Amino acid sequence: MKGMIEAIYYRSPVFLQNLLVSAYGYKLYHKRYSGPLYSEIMEKVRLSRSWNSEEIEAYQSERLHEVVKHCRLNIPYYQQQFAEHGIHENDITSTEHITRLPILEKQKLKEHSQLFTESSTKPFMLQHTSGSTGTPLTLMVNEETYKLAMALLVDHEETHGVPFGAKRATFAGRMVQPATDMTPPFARMNRAENQKLFSSYHLNSQTFPWYRAELDRFQPAELIGYPSAICDLATQYREAGVSPAFRPAAIVTNSETLLEWQRAIIEDVFGCMVSDYYGTAEYVLFAGQDKNGIYRLNPLIGITELLAQPGDSEAKRLIATTLTNTKMPLLRYDLGDTAESQSEHHSGNVVHQLKTINGRVDDYIETPDGRKIGRIDHIFKGLDGISEAQVIQNAPDHCIIKIIVQSALSEMDREALKTNFSARTGGAFRHTVETVSSIPRGPNGKFKSVIRNISPD
Repeated sequence: MKGMIEAIYYRSPVFLQNLLVSAYGYKLYHKRYSGPLYSEIMEKVRLSRSWNSEEIEAYQSERLHEVVKHCRLNIPYYQQQFAEHGIHENDITSTEHITRLPILEKQKLKEHSQLFTESSTKPFMLQHTSGSTGTPLTLMVNEETYKLAMALLVDHEETHGVPFGAKRATFAGRMVQPATDMTPPFARMNRAENQKLFSSYHLNSQTFPWYRAELDRFQPAELIGYPSAICDLATQYREAGVSPAFRPAAIVTNSETLLEWQRAIIEDVFGCMVSDYYGTAEYVLFAGQDKNGIYRLNPLIGITELLAQPGDSEAKRLIATTLTNTKMPLLRYDLGDTAESQSEHHSGNVVHQLKTINGRVDDYIETPDGRKIGRIDHIFKGLDGISEAQVIQNAPDHCIIKIIVQSALSEMDREALKTNFSARTGGAFRHTVETVSSIPRGPNGKFKSVIRNISPD
């Protein structure tokens, strides 16, 4: 069904595509922001910003106890785990007791995902993610958790001077038109949220004048999207020797690790501070940077821990526990990322502020005509049997796609991978698919899903 809708969209004229984008936007707007539950959540989010440490501890301890009880009574995986380890909710009455629960690895969740759900209610929404290692996973989310995640982003934007409904220019992974179509316009309008969706796949020195003119015309109050995409936009301004004729109130980045050199370029070009946030597809934590650059963990959505890892005295493993998603609760879930704590804002393993977050640190691939494509993990979505994947550009017109498979990839899935890759890159690359037994990590143990192994001209 999704493929059919996309086919209709891509065959439609631009005016109709804008209508379709807005229609879908209104559907999402209703799902995200409507109803008394959202209003209640938004009020609680705003109140929680002023909670002291005692209020945070009281709230999180009570919710943790309730979630553990729910897991014992309703979630097959935890019923088995609690029985094996002799765990009862009466043993978990404060956040310091969270260490009595076992760590949950991503691979365990993927292998036994059906054991993490309770069958009495339907999920409010399904979250499909390929994950930072290319591993696909479908997560079930209840209404409270989904609307809380939406409210937390709204609150983050409002805190940095962008009122709800203000004009937003988004630079992320949305394919507003085929990558092979280099004819403007390279953006579509979502009127439901006053949001213009710009393609990050079509930006190069030849197309930049269109992006510049459209942004000047639109006058967004906010730029939001991948750090790599917004940095690429800022670099185009620098190389063209021009300045934007608009001044955003905020620039919000997400989904990738914001590198300091990217921040410097973006802030210099747009004259505006970058306010990064870190959230997860599993909806187990939300950490937004304040005006001092500190990531403040919201206490409503989950409890976050930092666990030491061998050979690194500062960066520690991020572990998170949901306090809201009773549909598919994840307790002490290892996110696979690392972070550093603000030393004075933690109690044991539990933290409330983070100094830095070391999420995905990916390269980009560059097309022969100068377009930079960072997030490429979309090409693996919907493909069964791939446990890990990596894309390596080893020539100006060639990429190697390394995959680890649990079972032999069908011819249909191989064709789908080829089609997905071509759609994301505009057919600009030859590619080779290699099935491997392992994919090496970097010196810091981080997985990189995109690597560029060719020297710049």
